[in-house]
Amino acid sequence: MEKAYERIAAAIERSIREGRFQPREKLPSVRELSATYGVSKNTVVKAYETLKSKHLVYSVPQSGCYILGHRLRLEQPETMIIDFSRGNPLLDTIYTPDLKHCLDRAIDICNTNSSDWHELYGVPSLRKLLPKYLADYQVFTTPENIFVNLGVQQALNILNNMPFPNKKEIILIEQPTFRYYNQFLKSSGTKILGIPRGPAGIDLDFLEDLFKKEKIKFFYTVPNSHNPLGTCYPKQQRKSIAQLAEKYDVYIVEDDYFGDILFGDHGDPIYSYGDHKHHIYLKSLIKIIPWIRVGITVVPSFLLPIFTEYARYSYYNSYFSPSLVSQATLEIYIRSNLLKKHISSIKRDLSARLECLKTHFTDAAKYGAEWVGGESGFYCYLQLPDCINEAQLVENLKKRNILVTPGIECFIDSHYYKKGIRLSVARTSVADINRGMPEIYRELSALRQNMPPVVLQS
Repeated sequence: MEKAYERIAAAIERSIREGRFQPREKLPSVRELSATYGVSKNTVVKAYETLKSKHLVYSVPQSGCYILGHRLRLEQPETMIIDFSRGNPLLDTIYTPDLKHCLDRAIDICNTNSSDWHELYGVPSLRKLLPKYLADYQVFTTPENIFVNLGVQQALNILNNMPFPNKKEIILIEQPTFRYYNQFLKSSGTKILGIPRGPAGIDLDFLEDLFKKEKIKFFYTVPNSHNPLGTCYPKQQRKSIAQLAEKYDVYIVEDDYFGDILFGDHGDPIYSYGDHKHHIYLKSLIKIIPWIRVGITVVPSFLLPIFTEYARYSYYNSYFSPSLVSQATLEIYIRSNLLKKHISSIKRDLSARLECLKTHFTDAAKYGAEWVGGESGFYCYLQLPDCINEAQLVENLKKRNILVTPGIECFIDSHYYKKGIRLSVARTSVADINRGMPEIYRELSALRQNMPPVVLQS
């Protein structure tokens, strides 16, 4: 039997999809709906929470609930696409009034800055503010060591091209890792090595052996919310990596792209355990404030001259720094504490999706598969048994309107490859997850049943 809150939520959702409400229109108050339906206020609140989980409405404290400003999906639920493939959230599913406030204030800041400010480093007022912001994550530095850039990829491009004091040339990367960095390194002709990463992290003995025997220029690592695994390094591994870097004169390029939103105590950034001489710290805010493309790079003092030189060279190919308005917007977000409020909101919503995701994990064993991650961030990885054709699974799921990322895209070559698919919850609701996960298992079951029998040789 349908519960009262489900009936109310369904009625409002139907009205939204039929176009009876305009984007950003205020919905009836809790008190009004309570009287209309003859139910308690708690029941109405639960109905609105259901709609929020489907990204149809958002709430404003002391004001009420409003229709989200995106193009409403008129398809029936069974025909809608469930997108587990994208790593960036939809812009229109995130609360925006705070952004509008920050943009208004940002324009005022821009009007007081001349157009000839040193754009290579970033807006001076923002750079002065960032050390305090970074200190909350145990990254202690000075404005002089900070570059404000468009994102992690721009900084990685510079670090890939510039020479390092250790005069080494091989870049070590985790396998699997961020697929676009894999592609970039291979297309640039860079000498690369991989180190396998699994649910428990990496083999520290193997890492030391690589540091000792190979000419490793730097080790690119994503300790938190790993893409595609969705795992975090334990504290002791972070400490050991920092110690090995100093011992063997290897630089650590730490990509903390999702460090603002973590679940559980995994320890501080590797940067905090090291000598700061062998550490470049990268941070991106694109995942949590996708309207502005802003990244932060913390560079050791003695690397500043060479990094600055190559950052200047990069202007011949692309912009290194974000727009003045984007930087000013971030400055207002931080100064007004709206960033903390925004992060708390994302964390609550993401926690619900991850908890929902993990309720489906135990079923994987029935099909010879195994889930990795889902601890923090948007990602998790389904390791597939040998009998399953990864490409066929991805294609069959697409026919069911379920999009996933092929695991092979996250590896540099077949030597490191572990068959699987990556899932992201960045663009899904709890309802999407509950509908999509059983479909993935149904397709796994169908593929296993269609496997040809093994012919034994006499």
